[in-house]
Amino acid sequence: MYENGAELWESAEPNASLLQMIRERPDVFSGQIIDLGCGEGRDSLYLLSQGHDVVSVDVSHSALARARELATAANLDASGFVERDIIYLRGFGESSFDLAMNMGCLHMLVDEEQRGSHISRVFDILRPGGHFIVDHCASEWGKGFFSIPDYTEVADELVPGRVISRRIRVADGEKNIGLEVLPYSERSGDALAEEISRYGFSLVSSTHTDTEAFGSSTMLLFQKPEGGERTS
Repeated sequence: MYENGAELWESAEPNASLLQMIRERPDVFSGQIIDLGCGEGRDSLYLLSQGHDVVSVDVSHSALARARELATAANLDASGFVERDIIYLRGFGESSFDLAMNMGCLHMLVDEEQRGSHISRVFDILRPGGHFIVDHCASEWGKGFFSIPDYTEVADELVPGRVISRRIRVADGEKNIGLEVLPYSERSGDALAEEISRYGFSLVSSTHTDTEAFGSSTMLLFQKPEGGERTS
């Protein structure tokens, strides 16, 4: 993508669903925060600009490099952008964070065992009483995405492994390039609540969202019990 001239895959602005959560529950954005699958850092950069303590992890070396460039350009600390696989989250001790955010990354995990490993590790690294925010595609994956301006034209083509035309941002505007559709998972809010609660979390809230970043999605807020024990 970057070799095709893309400056950013995502928007430079924070996700609308994140801003909604900040308005509704500013209290959960305190202490140490980890952004899981941060990509180019749009949400982390916003939180850093607001004075929050954020560690940002992603498996993509190139996306992290771009995030660090953006952080440096904005005079923000770039040292918190680290390369990690969110499935295992190696190197993070138990009870290290007060808030974990997975904004549009969990739906790119389709293997049930890998999803479970990720959720279980998030539970481990959160402090007792800590919160976990998940924004996950619910249906019609791709609808509302900037990179897919006309969902109806490509809906039947959104098959993992198939190459479709995607819109990207370049220095002088926009262009279309062929990109392979990656595996993805669509789940209802109820199914997600049940899945994540199996690993010890308590559901606090669930809201349907429809944003440019993730299309038709569900944003859920969970909490680790104050005593730190798994509830199920």
